[in-house]
Amino acid sequence: MLALIATIGVLSALPASARAQSATGHATAAMVNTPATGSQTFAGATLPAAGGMTSADADAATVPNLLGADGLRSIATGQLDDSLASVTASAETGNLNVLNGLITAKAVVALATSYATGASATSEANGSTLLALVVNGVAYDDGAPTPNTRINLPGVGYVLLNEQIAQGDGIHTSALTVNMIHVYLTDALTGSTTGEIIVGSAQSSASR
Repeated sequence: MLALIATIGVLSALPASARAQSATGHATAAMVNTPATGSQTFAGATLPAAGGMTSADADAATVPNLLGADGLRSIATGQLDDSLASVTASAETGNLNVLNGLITAKAVVALATSYATGASATSEANGSTLLALVVNGVAYDDGAPTPNTRINLPGVGYVLLNEQIAQGDGIHTSALTVNMIHVYLTDALTGSTTGEIIVGSAQSSASR
């Protein structure tokens, strides 16, 4: 993440004649990272440097007591031409069960799209959604929650729904990370983060 921020800052400072166009994208259907399990990633797709499309699928993802899901799929597509740099990353997961039922959902879809024309640059998360979401016994409406909605999980940590991290100058560069469900596992005594579970992660970045 820090490398991406630094790259965007350098590109923004260059004159138009020296600035190269680029489109980068990555999607991950699910990821678990804890000291006990290490880092486990399911259905991760990264856009080729020259653009085009790549995808990844997994029939199921299981990490005991932490994650269960099926129908995982990620896609990254990008275009580079004389007038436009664009990228779309998407991640889908079905029948989600996190932390033994503490969080469940019928479907999780993350979408991040970035465009740059040289005169303007923008990113959007249109199409991102959560279906039949239940968190700690509370059911939520279908759709995309307000970005960065935080829900405390007593004894566990907290979760951010529709976590969005935007970067870029809005003229030559734009980047967006969307994590539809991001669980931060924390130490009960210190509050420090001890691990994380991410379901539906999409990252896009475009510059000209």
